[in-house]
Amino acid sequence: MGEVEISYGQELIEVISKLHGMKRRSKGFGELSQMEGMILFYLDHNLSEENTLGIKVSLITKDLDIPKPTTSKVLNSLEEKGYILRKIDRSDRRVTYISVTEEGYAYIKKIRDIRDQYVIDLMSKLGEHDAKELIRIIDKLYLIVTGEQV
Repeated sequence: MGEVEISYGQELIEVISKLHGMKRRSKGFGELSQMEGMILFYLDHNLSEENTLGIKVSLITKDLDIPKPTTSKVLNSLEEKGYILRKIDRSDRRVTYISVTEEGYAYIKKIRDIRDQYVIDLMSKLGEHDAKELIRIIDKLYLIVTGEQV
């Protein structure tokens, strides 16, 4: 590997570190912690109208690769805030289903609207050419990292 590649690699690491630092300072999910927001948006994305019971706690833990105690703590907090409901399976009391309340959906919409406006503002500042180029490069990087493209 040449000096140029190492230099680019160092620049990339610095930029990624800056972006990571922005995430820590941002209020991406408003009053919610990153983990609360992640679970609430996971529920929104994975619940369907046919699924009236909700999503099993065990599936949330598995899909998001979160330890069970962390999942329980975060779900307790979301429940206290009124954003989710727990339903215990009558046929197997060990199974708990989670669904989103109307208040939870309203909060998701609020955060999604803020995020969408932020992205619109960001893309307009980049300009059409740079925005398309950024999307193309990030998509290519994803394919390389996941091994889908060499």
